Amino acid sequence: MIKIILFSSIGLLCLIGEVQAQAQKGTRYWGATINSNGQTNSQKFDSPYESDNKVINISPSLQTGWFFKENTMIGVGLSPSISFFRLKSNLVGTEIKSGYNGLAVNLTPYIRRYKALSSKWLLYVHSGVSLSYVRGKDFQGDESSFENGYGVGLGIVPGVAYRLTPRFWLETDVSVFNLNLSYLNFNDNNNVSFQTGLRSEIQQYFTVRAAWYIQKSN
Repeated sequence: MIKIILFSSIGLLCLIGEVQAQAQKGTRYWGATINSNGQTNSQKFDSPYESDNKVINISPSLQTGWFFKENTMIGVGLSPSISFFRLKSNLVGTEIKSGYNGLAVNLTPYIRRYKALSSKWLLYVHSGVSLSYVRGKDFQGDESSFENGYGVGLGIVPGVAYRLTPRFWLETDVSVFNLNLSYLNFNDNNNVSFQTGLRSEIQQYFTVRAAWYIQKSN
């Protein structure tokens, strides 16, 4: 019942006509964020076997847009995702190195509709279509192999924006309420997925983004 109410509210927001958004028609928009995480693990056993592994993930994102109506913006986002995995094992003095390098580049045309709550707070619904290129490299010792793939997706997510200065805002996509449908062809496999915003870790619900709303000069 709660999810029905939430998505109904989002739908009503999409249907709202004239609202007093803080950005005028013709305002340019720039938004940027970067997420990263990683871990290092070392294991030693009673036998002469040792292993060390490292995992690093980096996901920068850049969005730009233009208000063609007072409460509606169209734009495009570019969000590469880079991942590294390294494993070094040592058995009886013999060291073996292996790992994986992954790159995914997502290009997302989108449309975003706003509703003003006050002079400092805005609600929005962000919907876009993602086109993805994926490339992966596996290696062990001197041997390596490459795989290429592609993907398409459709996503809808609500969000909140807070004004710090007339031009500088902080935004967060509230991913706990998102909706995503995607298709991925990679490594000779076809994957179709449908996801809502339910996640196991609370920090995955929100992504804070720095944003600049630059009004046109008169």
